[in-house]
Amino acid sequence: MTPIEVPVSDDRESAQRAIEELTASFTDAVARLYRRLRAERAGDPMGDSHRSVLRLLVSEGPHTLRELSEYEHVKPPSMNQTVNWLEEAGLLARTSDPSDGRKVIIAATAKGEAVIEESRRRRNQWLNLQLEALTSEERRVLARASSIIVRLPDSLARSPL
Repeated sequence: MTPIEVPVSDDRESAQRAIEELTASFTDAVARLYRRLRAERAGDPMGDSHRSVLRLLVSEGPHTLRELSEYEHVKPPSMNQTVNWLEEAGLLARTSDPSDGRKVIIAATAKGEAVIEESRRRRNQWLNLQLEALTSEERRVLARASSIIVRLPDSLARSPL
């Protein structure tokens, strides 16, 4: 894959074509990296939504079903299916909220925490090897790009669709 340069130019048409090429190249690169990182957790039956919920519970602590639904942008019945699967696997537990018995608090179990930690360890071990193989200049460029990439999901720019 060849690097794409986005020209700084008054020629709007050229700049737009370059941006479209960058979009295609970037989305392909992100998808390929994501698939490779997912492969590092081979043998793990959890889907992405299950993993996302469990990772949130491990990193930020207990949440209600509604909070998890909002975090994942799904309806509570869908989140309930995810929570049921994780509970049946022994990765999380539900308890009554001590301040409001009508609410249920969902928290990761020790087994759930261990699964997330092992997954993180395996992924980081593979990625560390890949980063070590880069030149120091490539690592500097990647560090700069990473600081930009983390801003993209929170961008205020909206799609025209």
